[in-house]
Amino acid sequence: MPSQTPNAKRYGFTLIELLVVIAIIAIIAAILFPAFARARENARRASCQSNLKQIALGITQYTQDYDEKYPVYQTDAAAGLGWAYTIQPYVKSEQIFQCPSNTVAQPAPATNTLESRAGTAGFTDYWYNFNLQGINESQLGYSSNTVLNGDGSGATTNSISYRQKTDSSGSQTHFEGANYSFADGHVKWLKADAVKDGDSGCTGGVNAPNGSNATFCTY
Repeated sequence: MPSQTPNAKRYGFTLIELLVVIAIIAIIAAILFPAFARARENARRASCQSNLKQIALGITQYTQDYDEKYPVYQTDAAAGLGWAYTIQPYVKSEQIFQCPSNTVAQPAPATNTLESRAGTAGFTDYWYNFNLQGINESQLGYSSNTVLNGDGSGATTNSISYRQKTDSSGSQTHFEGANYSFADGHVKWLKADAVKDGDSGCTGGVNAPNGSNATFCTY
């Protein structure tokens, strides 16, 4: 067996080396953590788009049953019931009205009924295009440019949640923009300044609104 010298030196990391390693780890963490946060938000944005797609399909099914007319935004103001409550038989889900990036807790309803839940603030995180209510699909000349629902109402609301045409821009729920569903059924993320009302920013060309106050356009 080889003999060991009692006075043999044992080598380890010096303080400088440890500080260098810690500094490198901190730099890597600073680079990776924002990337992880962005990846999580991308996942939430995709989930939100899925919600809006299902909501748009539910509204489309509703119009097929009601002479191609869009639902009204408000059915019972006193009870706080509106479009999101109206399309429940078609979507059969309340969870799809919750944006995963909205962290505001939904208050408990007074009673455990759909009507009570729909009339409670927090039932939906999405809004409905006020100007579409009650009109016929045939009135839309540019359905692919007509916003149906939007993401980012500013606060959790009941099932009446809606927006006037001139309030359609400015939401930044996901990164620098928000998700929108359109009357033709497609869903898209757009920057806050990329959605304009039908009276500004969209004159002439194939993407211009057709004059109906139900029409939004994008550029």
